[in-house]
Amino acid sequence: MSKSFSSITTIARVSALLFAVCCYGAGCGEMAMPPAGSYSEVLLVTEEGARSEWTELLKPLIAREHDYYVDIEEAFRVTPIKASEMDEFPAYKNIVICGVLDSSTDVGQAIIRLIGDRGVERVWNEGAQILKKEDKPAFNQLTLIVTATDDDALRQTIAERGDEVADILEASCRERLRRHLLKRQNEKVAADLGKRYGFHLKVPSLYRLLSDESGGNGAAAPAGVELIREPPTRILGVYWVDRHDAPALADEEELFEIRADYVWKRYDQDQMDRDRAEFEAVRLGPHSAIRMSGYWFNDTSVMGGYYETYFVYDDRAELLWAIDLLVLAPGKPKHPLVRELRALAETIQFD
Repeated sequence: MSKSFSSITTIARVSALLFAVCCYGAGCGEMAMPPAGSYSEVLLVTEEGARSEWTELLKPLIAREHDYYVDIEEAFRVTPIKASEMDEFPAYKNIVICGVLDSSTDVGQAIIRLIGDRGVERVWNEGAQILKKEDKPAFNQLTLIVTATDDDALRQTIAERGDEVADILEASCRERLRRHLLKRQNEKVAADLGKRYGFHLKVPSLYRLLSDESGGNGAAAPAGVELIREPPTRILGVYWVDRHDAPALADEEELFEIRADYVWKRYDQDQMDRDRAEFEAVRLGPHSAIRMSGYWFNDTSVMGGYYETYFVYDDRAELLWAIDLLVLAPGKPKHPLVRELRALAETIQFD
């Protein structure tokens, strides 16, 4: 074992003990109150703060722009700080710490405190790591560590795996948000949906049933269910059509027409812009899905907004399920609303 590695592991042991008593942020020990603030905020910690090379490389990857057609939004607002300034900041829900594993620096010491002996050994054995710490240093807090044994290895890791950072943050935010929303559930609505239609969805008490199969726009309306929370308006809809096999990306015209027919009849003549519809293969919770996303509008009501629909095939029932997410929030950020709908849509299961 090298002398430098031995000194680092010694520091790690001491730091781990200190960390159990008081974490690196003022008042944010594990027995402290959970962090306040938005899931859309990220504290980015490096040795040199805003002027760091690592900040310049990571910040745009974490922020990640999304086109919601009426506006371009960043998924996360990133606040870069120096590791030496951490005690001066409140407890954020999301923290990213980036730096070389070097016990002579403030950021290196913070990383060592968090990852402990095993983490230190993994970094030295593999050259670099992206490590996730849930509920650390406080409950409902995520700390993500991006580290390597030297500058070159860290640059390479960010170049090759930097997009993973935003993916990990988003997945964790949805999980924590879902956990919060489902502390109080509308169990009666959820049970009724399962019994009547054969799908199971966890429904927070903040959502109410907007319409069901018989509550649409007249007798000609297709079968479906909508749940709504407002303000601002966010709608989670579920509908279904018979199909003998799973769709592919090549079936995008058919999928577009399925939703176009549904929303025209169900939502009082809603329409979609075909030129701005995008399709991709994704996962929705445990399910393989095709996601269609785009812009919806209604000439009668003079309004529009963002939607995304997940098409999931159930081969046992030979049904194509459509899980529809729709937001109407003029002048307000869309991404937090979409994140919330995705968090709930991921709970869907089928008989």
